[in-house]
Amino acid sequence: MAKANGYWIPMMEIFDLGVPGPSGNENDTYVAEKVIYKVNNLLNSGSIVALLQKILMHNHIFPDTAYSFYGFAGFDDRTVQPVIIQPRVADARPATQVMIDTYMAALGFEKTTTEGRFTNNTYEVWDLVPRNVLADAEGDIFVVDAEIKQV
Repeated sequence: MAKANGYWIPMMEIFDLGVPGPSGNENDTYVAEKVIYKVNNLLNSGSIVALLQKILMHNHIFPDTAYSFYGFAGFDDRTVQPVIIQPRVADARPATQVMIDTYMAALGFEKTTTEGRFTNNTYEVWDLVPRNVLADAEGDIFVVDAEIKQV
């Protein structure tokens, strides 16, 4: 279906998306001028459905860094990995933990006893540490990677 509808990216063409960027446990990233492509291996989410649910929650909480579905990458008849895109935050630096804590409090979240973990009546958000949250020159905060679940 992805091939028939133009949403398939053969792994041999994945570098055409952009320059390889930092990668983590679940995403390989490719940096383009205005967006970041994330090729997700589903290790953290476990399924495409769970990943899409997490994306919807992220987009609700952090609309400035909302994800969009781009397509699927993989090797024919072997692997399928969803590809999502996110706006690129240019000229940013890692936010400090104090900046992150303050930002999340402004969004109505309470800090837990675990560093980088926050809750409200609807969501639990964690892994909000400087490597996953950026600050631009004006001090605006951008969450580019977070783990989220409904409570």
